[in-house]
Amino acid sequence: MYKKHPTCSLAIVLSMFLFLANFGQITTANAATYTVQAIEANLQDDSLLLVLQGDSAPAFTQYELFAPTRLVIDIADAELAAGVDIATALPQNDFATLNVTMLRDKAPAITRFEITLAESHTYKVEKIDNNLAIELYPKKEKETAVAQKSNPNVLHDIVVRKNDQQTEILFQADGPIEQYREDTVTDRDNINDSMFIDINDIDGSELVREKAIGSSSIDKVRVATRGSGIRIVFDSGQQHLFTYTAKTVPQGLLVTIKEAQSITSTGNKDTIKKNPSATTSDPTLDALIDSSEAAVVSGTAPKASSVIAEELQDSFGFSGYKAKRISVDFYKIDLHNVFRLFRQISDVNLIVDEAVSGSLTLALNDVPWDFALDIILNLKNLKKEERHNTIVIYPAKNKFDWPERANDNLTFEADIEVIEQEALIIQQSISVPAEVMQAKELLRRANIEEKNNDIEDAAVMYEKAFKLWPDNEKISNKLASLYLVNLANNAKTVYFAKKSLQLNKKNTQAALYAAIASANMDNVSDAMEFFSQSIGGEPPLKDALISYAAFSEEKNQPEAALKLLDRYAEVYSDTVDTMISRARVYDSMGLTAKATDQYKTLLYSGYQLVPGLKKYIRGRLTMNNN
Repeated sequence: MYKKHPTCSLAIVLSMFLFLANFGQITTANAATYTVQAIEANLQDDSLLLVLQGDSAPAFTQYELFAPTRLVIDIADAELAAGVDIATALPQNDFATLNVTMLRDKAPAITRFEITLAESHTYKVEKIDNNLAIELYPKKEKETAVAQKSNPNVLHDIVVRKNDQQTEILFQADGPIEQYREDTVTDRDNINDSMFIDINDIDGSELVREKAIGSSSIDKVRVATRGSGIRIVFDSGQQHLFTYTAKTVPQGLLVTIKEAQSITSTGNKDTIKKNPSATTSDPTLDALIDSSEAAVVSGTAPKASSVIAEELQDSFGFSGYKAKRISVDFYKIDLHNVFRLFRQISDVNLIVDEAVSGSLTLALNDVPWDFALDIILNLKNLKKEERHNTIVIYPAKNKFDWPERANDNLTFEADIEVIEQEALIIQQSISVPAEVMQAKELLRRANIEEKNNDIEDAAVMYEKAFKLWPDNEKISNKLASLYLVNLANNAKTVYFAKKSLQLNKKNTQAALYAAIASANMDNVSDAMEFFSQSIGGEPPLKDALISYAAFSEEKNQPEAALKLLDRYAEVYSDTVDTMISRARVYDSMGLTAKATDQYKTLLYSGYQLVPGLKKYIRGRLTMNNN
């Protein structure tokens, strides 16, 4: 099975450059045998330089595998000289081991050098004339921290426990899930309400995509990938939404769903029960309401005598308070939760300014809810404006004007736009075409196959997803990358790169994929056209400039190669690779003096040069001076 290149976007610069620099040898039907005449190793502290010394230019590819981390270098038509001893090639160290395998059943035959690396180390591979220099060195602290941060928490299982009163659903993870967002989707024609929880930066690939619950309140739970995390959707078993709480537990996240309760009424006196049609998404509010219910049912709430009740009723009536009566007992409840409670009781639209803050203790027995609301507003120095079955609550120091026309806006500082955008996002997610939903599921499965190093299976799924979602250039880009770097299928690389370019003519990365694949197939005219397109961005891609320069050098166009290298230096500044390439081009043009100057510049540039490269430069200087 072909293996995955997990850092394609970063490593492709080097791999494509090496691929281009040697594509002539790779595509030659009767390539000459490459003999590794010696393996030179230099161990210094916790760094190691390994140089494979050959008798001709090697044709090779490299990639990385994980668990454990391994650098793999495949050299075509290669053999080891009689005196080379692999067992002693690597000095004794605690961060790297070497294994060499001959794959004679491949066409061409492959000699595979596989280096297993400790997590603390990374690598760099460079071709210097006939030699391959492999440098192994410690990662920087920042790189290690980023790598550790990139490993997300993992959800392992969905555990369900049911009884007559409630259903508990535990989303089992490696640790507590503290960062999550919850919301509801309601009032859809002929579709039951649902609630969803978004968890970012978590791996949910181990979970089943759909789990049937089958209780009276909840029908099923669905899991879908969303960005770097997942979305968990809870489908109600009834038309209206269930009552629920969500809380962090040491094993992950626990969602508790209660059986629906109703509002009981005696005369003009109501005791608050959870309304199954309410779409509360705040577990704190749920708990507070439940505690109020318990207080009322158990009789702990204060009870007025019939005489006092009649007096209060008359008093409220004369004062203009004729709304539904409530009995509540809350301790230090957040103001926003209080107002949401009034929304549930009254069925009046309620908008609260974000500037409203604070908490209060609320113990009321058999009073109109609008009377309780006015008391709270007075205590907290708030105002209300009421019109069209809508109440707006805001700080007394702020100003509010009702819109006079349909296109007017609210003028106080409430963040209405955020609410509208959230509703739009939910609506858009509901109206996604079926083909796109199928494509997203295929993309999720393809990503899992890719992580498991099953690249061929992943490519098949990516192709199916692209057929369902043909205007998504990210999918065609992904396919072009896989077929070029992992599967070495140049024809398919060009095909999917062209698909990306049809969708976006400015997709320089797709143009680069097509250029390299065309060059590998020795289709020079197409390669030049795609290379020209690949450097058309502003600024041009680094890897496009380097690869185009290598291609121009290979095709005996040294002037073009020099222009591309100079352009690279102008935009990004010179590197060891560009400087050695420029010197090599000067040598090929017979411009010995310029080549000598470039070699000297590189030698004294301050760049850290591997010993093999220093030796090569000094050798060229000696030859040029003679």
